[in-house]
Amino acid sequence: MSSPLTFPQCPKWAVSTVMTRQNLVPTEVQPTEDISALIPYWEMANNRNGKITSFYDSATRGMSCTAQEACKAGEQFFIYYGDRSNADSLVHSGFVDTNNPKNYVELRLGLSLTDTLSSQRARLLAQLNIQSMRVLPSPEYISGELLAFVRVFNMSSDQLEHWCGNLERAVDLLHIDCALETDLETRTWQYLYQRLKLLIGVLESTLHEADEVQQLEALKLQHKSQENGDEDDDEAVAKLEIDTMLLQYRQLERRILNDALLYVQERLKV
Repeated sequence: MSSPLTFPQCPKWAVSTVMTRQNLVPTEVQPTEDISALIPYWEMANNRNGKITSFYDSATRGMSCTAQEACKAGEQFFIYYGDRSNADSLVHSGFVDTNNPKNYVELRLGLSLTDTLSSQRARLLAQLNIQSMRVLPSPEYISGELLAFVRVFNMSSDQLEHWCGNLERAVDLLHIDCALETDLETRTWQYLYQRLKLLIGVLESTLHEADEVQQLEALKLQHKSQENGDEDDDEAVAKLEIDTMLLQYRQLERRILNDALLYVQERLKV
């Protein structure tokens, strides 16, 4: 920033600086728990897709980091932040990766309190130990955890009794080719179809896809104007970057949902 920060901005800037650079490291006081810490120099490295090459070295009680590739003096040094969705990258690191192969859309689903079979469903889901439910990019589209949850959610009383009677086999529900009754598979994919349609509808209700594309094109023109030196207002530049990232995030999320919807439609035809 070329202009000084005003007082209301200072606390926000300070908190953002620390929160986007903190990392969890082991502690000798409580070996089973990690603590948040700042790691000088390393924490300033930017992200590039690849493999994780940073590890905590218990012998030196410090961070060990190697380059992903050969680099010359004066070249920027990159590290891989790990398998993160664009939502995580945007919230915690302030950027959107338009070529992120590990991007996903996380869904929040739960059991109905009025469901008379909820206790049986909960028992089966506890065996599966589902941590997150994700809509994924091609070629996976639907994560095993999401598929398993929706299958359990749509089971009849007899189907729940069958699976709860043999909990060791519950892990099979995570696999796309799990042998199930046709009616259950149909209900499962119909549920996913309706849920994806709903999510896409929410995006469309706030900003049409065509308008999304149009606004991104307009922002690209503003970026070119900025690069040519026509814009020197720091706040305007920052707003332009934020607006661009938010539209890119929406566009990438919509793409994942649209592709998954087409996949689910094909599954319903089988």
